[in-house]
Amino acid sequence: MEPTKEIEQLVRLYTEAIHSQSEADFKALWSGEDTNALISGTKFFEGLDAIYQTFLIGLIQKKYSSIHLVNDGLQSYQLTEDTAVVIFRYHTDCVIRESGQPYGMAGIETQVLKKIEGSWKIAHIQYHGKDIAN
Repeated sequence: MEPTKEIEQLVRLYTEAIHSQSEADFKALWSGEDTNALISGTKFFEGLDAIYQTFLIGLIQKKYSSIHLVNDGLQSYQLTEDTAVVIFRYHTDCVIRESGQPYGMAGIETQVLKKIEGSWKIAHIQYHGKDIAN
């Protein structure tokens, strides 16, 4: 199913927030519930503060001086009036903070979205990727 413009916009803003790491921009995209979760490989982050502070800042920002998350094709499935699933392939263009070397990974990401007060918000993300040559 083709994603709606609103869902496409949400994913675009999400990829931009990963790059900017702006707390306000990042958190505004989520439903803000205690049950928000992000699974990265074998790591699990629960609650919006843990996702932002431990995952985005503690892991991503600590490891990379720059990260660009690129959506390589988006599919969305509206399951109910207020629930949708988004699946997209992605790749990243990063710079490793410690060495200044380029780094990238590619994989697939799944997002569960909830419609809250008329707007789509992220409730859950799971992604997995593998290193790619730069």
